[in-house]
Amino acid sequence: MRTSLIIISLTTLFLFSSCKSEEQKNEPKQMQGQQYVLPPQQEQPPPTIQKQENIDPKIAAELIAVIRENIAATEAKDKDRVLKTIHKDCPQRRSTIQGMDYVFANFDMKFDLEQIEVLEVSGEEAKVYYMQTTRAVRGAGFAPTRASGIHLMKKEDGKWKIFKTEYLTNEQIM
Repeated sequence: MRTSLIIISLTTLFLFSSCKSEEQKNEPKQMQGQQYVLPPQQEQPPPTIQKQENIDPKIAAELIAVIRENIAATEAKDKDRVLKTIHKDCPQRRSTIQGMDYVFANFDMKFDLEQIEVLEVSGEEAKVYYMQTTRAVRGAGFAPTRASGIHLMKKEDGKWKIFKTEYLTNEQIM
């Protein structure tokens, strides 16, 4: 159970320290030597992503700034900064906190945000697409990955926060 929690927490933190859905929380991981190995991906058609027209550039910039701050805080191993980017009602907030303690003690992570685009803004909610690579620059056992997903962002006290993330792809890279 503890090993499962660590693996889930690692995945959670490595992918923006944001929250996972209940279905993704229970995704099995496999161990191979000292590396965490993702299960083979099943052939799926690429997701259809639609973008809302006329998104306010100021709001888009605010949303993207939150995601960039989350990455910078994670790379800096600053748990308080990371938590400031995550919504207080995030469903996996507790496991994210536990995962940070483990990851920050065992790894130095480097994230490369390859693509980011605001897809939709509706009142107090927004959706932001991202693609990123994640590598451990210190610490053994983390295979480099490229992941994409959609962050569901919600306002908390007037500020945008990451509420949860829908992962679209997650693959090992060399």
